[in-house]
Amino acid sequence: MENNEKLTAERSLEIISEAIEQGRRDVERNAGTPMIMWGVLSCVTGSLVCALWRLTACPVWNVLWFAMCAVGWIVYALMRRKERAECTPDSYVWRLVRWVWLVFGMLAVAVAFIGMLSFDTTVYVSRLPITAAIMLLLMSASAVTAYVLKDKAYGVFIGGNLILVNFVLMYPGPYEALCLALSAVTLLVIPGIMINRQAKRKE
Repeated sequence: MENNEKLTAERSLEIISEAIEQGRRDVERNAGTPMIMWGVLSCVTGSLVCALWRLTACPVWNVLWFAMCAVGWIVYALMRRKERAECTPDSYVWRLVRWVWLVFGMLAVAVAFIGMLSFDTTVYVSRLPITAAIMLLLMSASAVTAYVLKDKAYGVFIGGNLILVNFVLMYPGPYEALCLALSAVTLLVIPGIMINRQAKRKE
């Protein structure tokens, strides 16, 4: 009886381990390309905003970030439609990671909107550092993905972004957008390429 219970417990742990490992493989197979897509869009938009802001000395070009979000969501929706057409199964771990990034996107838009409102000095005592807040949110979402993938190199990229956050807070202005672009490269594009390579090696 005790042996049967031991075997049952061991088998249960084995099933849980297999499910977690399958979820990690699902993240490796599905997360890389969306990360690269969003990273490239953010990098291009950030570089463009920085250049236009410097040329015109006008921060209004930051509205391009909202346009980027609209384009990104359309492209991502098309990618998700393709996944559904191919009947790609979703594991719990992959759904969890996707939900984390979805929450990041919604919070980033909310931070940008509230940050713009905070520029009204007749209502708000201080301004919200929009870029720094979004970069910290991006680091948080990346940390969850790095933990799921057990990727130490990804963790180094996350830690390195603290330097960019500090720079943004010290030198607000056009280069904020460039720092966000660099953050997108280190937290989305490079890890996305690494994830895709890992997935191909395991196929």
